[in-house]
Amino acid sequence: MTAAINSRSMRTWRKFHRFSFGYFKIIGLVTAFIMIVISLTGILLTHQDDLRIIQNSRLSSSVLPDEYQERLDETRKRQQLDEIIPRETSVPLKWVILDLHTGDFWGSWGRWYYDLIAVAFMSLAFTGFYMYWKIRKNHKF
Repeated sequence: MTAAINSRSMRTWRKFHRFSFGYFKIIGLVTAFIMIVISLTGILLTHQDDLRIIQNSRLSSSVLPDEYQERLDETRKRQQLDEIIPRETSVPLKWVILDLHTGDFWGSWGRWYYDLIAVAFMSLAFTGFYMYWKIRKNHKF
């Protein structure tokens, strides 16, 4: 009787594992991609004074979300440059790098996803410290 129950529960577990693995794999891949973006943009922001290409380069706003052109127009209006300098259609590369690093590039859900990733990493760090101290306390050298 217990062998039949174990066999049935194992089949159920395998079905659940097969079903959930696809979704968790996609979430894991998206998170890994986001972590690579955060890491690369963090390096670029740290060394922005050393890399003149970041300070001098601009990207066409036609390949970026519409918010960038609106932000550029708003900045020009605040600085009262509307009549002095013709309207630009490119944004500084530094803006895009900063928005990718903070999650603003992906919109409001991007910021929330970055927050979720940060909380997950903090919980991993805290539980790692807890496990280290628990093992160290119980281990006699």
